[in-house]
Amino acid sequence: MADRTSGEDDFFRSSENPVKLKIENFADEPAALTSAREVAAELGATAISAGVGNLLRTLVCAIKAKHIIDVGTGVGVSAGWLSLGLGEAGTITSIDLESEYQQTAKEILHDLDLAAPRLRLLAGRANQVLPKLTDAGYDFIFVDISQFDAPALLDDAARLLMQGGILVLNGALIGTDTAANELAGLIGENDEFAAALVPLGLGLVVATRL
Repeated sequence: MADRTSGEDDFFRSSENPVKLKIENFADEPAALTSAREVAAELGATAISAGVGNLLRTLVCAIKAKHIIDVGTGVGVSAGWLSLGLGEAGTITSIDLESEYQQTAKEILHDLDLAAPRLRLLAGRANQVLPKLTDAGYDFIFVDISQFDAPALLDDAARLLMQGGILVLNGALIGTDTAANELAGLIGENDEFAAALVPLGLGLVVATRL
């Protein structure tokens, strides 16, 4: 997520907040993903924190997810964390507008033994790619992009997720006029999901498809 506002809470701005430090240091991050985050910074891309990644891995393990959509590949940090909770037969379909980032992600994720056919990298806008994917074919979707059509994305998520599947959105607590903020509100109002707002990363919405 690239969107920021000058009025954002200190909890999200500061990397020195003791609560945040405890969360981020709770689980050890694989060296390949720490290096990937450094690569992201060099390229001007964004990457999820270790705390967010650890939560994603935990959720994937909890529901024994088999087929995941990662919206916002970047250099592969989120896909890498998701893969840590995925079984050997599981798959990740990762979408990003920047094919250059995806090539870097492909190389990084290879070090985590995540490659085709378990990994599918699709270049394009989320709102153009998601409608082409299989109905009720996925049990986990992670969204971490800054620009998209929020109502259309929620419709696609509801269609793509099987019952009991999980949708996680990053960026829900940053700004008041962002696509992520709009999507967070729509999820909270949608009867097809049971959702909770988590003050981790840039604000996560964790929602279960009913």
